[in-house]
Amino acid sequence: MSVSSLPLQNLGARAIACRGRLAAMLFLFVFMCLGASAQVTDFAIDTQGPHHVVQGHYMFFSVSGRVLAGTDNESGTVPSLSGLPAGITGEFVDLPRYCCGTFLYRLVGDNPIKISTSSSTPTGAYPVQVTYRTAEGVQRSTTYTIYVDPLPSLIQKTGVYFPSNAPLASATQWSTDMLTYGHEHCTALDAGQYSQFSVGYYDGTRIYYQIADLTGDSSWNTCAGMVYASYSSYVIGANGQIPGYQVFPQGIAMRYQRTGEATALQTLNSMETNGLYSYWPDPPSIIDWSRSRELSYGIETNLAYQSVGQPANPHLQDLIEIQLGHFDQWFMSKSTPYRQPFMVALAGEALIQYWDQTHDARIPPILQMAADQIWAESWDTSCNCFRYYDDDGTFTRSQDLNLLIAPLYGWLFQQTGFQGYRDQGDQIFNSGVTGAWLDGGKQYAQNYRWSAKYLQWRVLGAQPAGQPSPLVSCDLNADGHVNVLDVQLATNQALGTAACSTGDLNGDGQCTIVDVMRVVSATLGATCSTAP
Repeated sequence: MSVSSLPLQNLGARAIACRGRLAAMLFLFVFMCLGASAQVTDFAIDTQGPHHVVQGHYMFFSVSGRVLAGTDNESGTVPSLSGLPAGITGEFVDLPRYCCGTFLYRLVGDNPIKISTSSSTPTGAYPVQVTYRTAEGVQRSTTYTIYVDPLPSLIQKTGVYFPSNAPLASATQWSTDMLTYGHEHCTALDAGQYSQFSVGYYDGTRIYYQIADLTGDSSWNTCAGMVYASYSSYVIGANGQIPGYQVFPQGIAMRYQRTGEATALQTLNSMETNGLYSYWPDPPSIIDWSRSRELSYGIETNLAYQSVGQPANPHLQDLIEIQLGHFDQWFMSKSTPYRQPFMVALAGEALIQYWDQTHDARIPPILQMAADQIWAESWDTSCNCFRYYDDDGTFTRSQDLNLLIAPLYGWLFQQTGFQGYRDQGDQIFNSGVTGAWLDGGKQYAQNYRWSAKYLQWRVLGAQPAGQPSPLVSCDLNADGHVNVLDVQLATNQALGTAACSTGDLNGDGQCTIVDVMRVVSATLGATCSTAP
């Protein structure tokens, strides 16, 4: 049958039906498009950071929205906290600092939370609810448990405390290599050109000034000056905004203290004020443990800046609390896949410098916990060195980093008098001296950055405070030799920068210039005088 032979009413009906189906399809298409563009955003909340805080102190952790459906165009999301007991307060520190006071500009992005306790906050576990509510009315929550801990104490171990001094096998080689390789790297191509492979890396300025002080030989100041000139030029050229792992402030501070040079103070000021991790970086960039080294150097920059008479950073304590949070993530919450021993030691160096100023009672127990755990987890007897881990779970071994770590054990020996720390430190130190590759400027600087502290702390830890030293000899560090190291140790004790112990040669209960001169005379061949 042809179309022309169909009744007109049938044609009309069919046309109406077709138009209806077409309209329905168009409506469905438009609905689907509109529905897709107006899809309500759904999300989850992720967290990261430490979980422990000591009574009377504070901590930071971070939360972030993660979009599950829809888009991140969610300006107006309001975050909130609930479940905080009496005596604990929480605040979203970036809201008033960067944005909107009470709401987020975007869902996605780290949002730091500061949890503060009082000295009377009861210890215990507190599940805190973090809630986000979007402008569309979608609300999601997650629980983050906070543990309020009492002030920690040093762990008493079974073994010998305050043992007699004993010779350190590699002390002489350490001293000889310091001078031999120090001369090797004091060249225009190495000391005079800063790079990540030169002696300037890990603070060659500081190292050469330390050698000058240890030896009494002012010619080493020339080497320090070469490193200073190249490194200072690099810092000033970047207005202080250099990568956080290349921040070496102590040599700059030593330069200013020795010379009063205005450029040195300018360099240090730019590092403290404009540094990416030194004044008050955005907390999310440093809460995560992977920024530990950068934060350590930022803390040291602040302390070095203060050491030359400049104002204290009002945010320094925030940096300290976040650094303590790294130790939490490493050794308490254990939320990290691994711990790099040399980064733990660098963080320890920064906290020891902070402890020197404040005697914060939290520091010795935290560093004791760290030293115990990296020894148990990472010390490898096949090389007498530590293991260093990759993201895939594999590891490498390196003796080149031993002398960055040994001072941590020396400091703990000084603090506790426990022979175990001296024995472990000696193994680390001796292997580092005999196995390190010192032809590289960077490697030389790693080894001599602060390893002299191990020799100092190793001796000072050998006798309880307030008791006379059992060793009355001009060989103050008991390495079997009387040399410039003993002179420096005697000088430090006389100046009060180190506790008076082995430097009291005449037994009058004081370390004075008289004792220093006796050590100097002994290094020149005279008999060591210990008479009253």
